[in-house]
Amino acid sequence: MYVKTVMNHVYTNQYGSVVYAWDVANEILHAQNSGWEAVYGNNKVNASYVKKAFNYAYQTLEYFKLQDSVKLFYNDYNTYMEVNDVIKLVNY
Repeated sequence: MYVKTVMNHVYTNQYGSVVYAWDVANEILHAQNSGWEAVYGNNKVNASYVKKAFNYAYQTLEYFKLQDSVKLFYNDYNTYMEVNDVIKLVNY
């Protein structure tokens, strides 16, 4: 609900045309004791809530016909230490 609500708010207002990218998921590999983990478990590389967030974001871009012009990103820090885990998460 959060992803779709925020994106819909942005794209139905006057400044939606300047948004070229979204940071859909942030620091999943480094999260500790997050509320999402309490609900979905702590499997960082198969985090179903991350997959759902990206699916919802993409669906919203499709609705506004922006899927070819707006990029969706996963963001994390110190990923050079966990390259394989990032790749597993992204592929999932």
